[in-house]
Amino acid sequence: MTLHRIQCALPPFVSAGLAAVLITACGAAVPRQAPSSAAAGVVDAAHTAATAAAEGKRLGGTVSILGVLSGPYLTAYLSTFKPFEDATGITIKYEGTQDLTAVLQTRIAGGNPPDVVSNPSAGQVHTLATQGKLVALDGIVDVPTVKKDFPAGLVELGSAGGKLYALPGTSAVAGLVWYDPKSYKGPTSGTLADLDAWVKQSAAAGHTPWCIGLESGPTSGWPGAIWIQQFMLQQAGVDAYNQWWQGRLAWTSPQVRAAFAAFGAYATDAKLVSGGSKAVLTANFAKSPVGLFSRPPACYLHVQNDWLGNSMAQTVPNVQPITDIDFFPFPGTTAGRPPALVTSGEMFGALRDTPQTRALMRYVASPAFSSLIAGTGQWIGPNKRTTPADYTSVLSRKAASLYASADTVVYGAQDGMPAPMSDAFHKSVVAYVQDPASLDQLLTRLDQVQQTAY
Repeated sequence: MTLHRIQCALPPFVSAGLAAVLITACGAAVPRQAPSSAAAGVVDAAHTAATAAAEGKRLGGTVSILGVLSGPYLTAYLSTFKPFEDATGITIKYEGTQDLTAVLQTRIAGGNPPDVVSNPSAGQVHTLATQGKLVALDGIVDVPTVKKDFPAGLVELGSAGGKLYALPGTSAVAGLVWYDPKSYKGPTSGTLADLDAWVKQSAAAGHTPWCIGLESGPTSGWPGAIWIQQFMLQQAGVDAYNQWWQGRLAWTSPQVRAAFAAFGAYATDAKLVSGGSKAVLTANFAKSPVGLFSRPPACYLHVQNDWLGNSMAQTVPNVQPITDIDFFPFPGTTAGRPPALVTSGEMFGALRDTPQTRALMRYVASPAFSSLIAGTGQWIGPNKRTTPADYTSVLSRKAASLYASADTVVYGAQDGMPAPMSDAFHKSVVAYVQDPASLDQLLTRLDQVQQTAY
């Protein structure tokens, strides 16, 4: 995936706010074809799953999907529905928009909702579920199987009032620590304390450990939010993390303050981050990791989501996956215990109850659909029955292995929050790096936003 060379395309997964910046209108028709990398057996399995999802009927008709994708990423996405269309006679009509939150709310208020929403803002999906705007999937899909096939945290996010309303369609592992194995010789496992010890030793030896870039146009700050949500999860634990992004834990709480401070300890120290805080504020998020490959290295570590390695391999000369770019999970705090994993992705929710939408939701719940998602080379298949052989990229395969084996998987906080809260979070990250002494004031302002955003 290449974020900084997009012409008419949206990356495979970005937050809802970032989507508004990167998405562009693409007028060309999107061809329907199965993923070119998908084995015939995978396509056949998807066709069989689609037939079963439609209960053996050739239903015909259409399903309208509202989402954020465009360009080649939309082409890849729609290719995963080709077996469904072939098996059922149902036509998928996808509508992309730069402002999914506003468009969806307007459509619902006007009594003209899409049949299905494919939404990178799980926070909005969960809100729609609690408001009763989505179709309950109990009795449509096999809920016990869904609970077995998908991480509990994602199932919970798609549930409300004891019922299931939404399914993960795509997934991405967030907040991985990236490095060049040829230059970085520090720990790739262990605890936060182990990594921090190496960071300080490296700085003392005159080597700058980190590169960080927060610049991303109107959504500047979101790369720092990735750090903060990781510190919040690993230091404060799952319960506090979930309470925080769900609006039930104050931003001025000691746990949230500690997460900001842990990020700031790196991002505002010129000995620990390349170029100091000025570079952190001005470096574009897609360009800052290139410092890993300068000679001598400008830095040795970079925190970003699972797309980064493939992006660097595609855009930096002579960079090869694993050989020149690799990752390890953001460390936890307890030795011998795997860290909790943060994921993001598109959530599917149905707003109209028709035979066609029921069939589509059953298809999305199937392992075969998830295998096709993996085969696009753009996303991780969220169904835990997706196999390593379904992936075309060694780095995606490695990230998928982390996802499948993780004891605890949670959704990215900044993408689970309502849009006003997430936007305020991003702005506060930038303001904090600009003026670390303003942290308490910024957290108080975030508390005020929290009162009205939920």
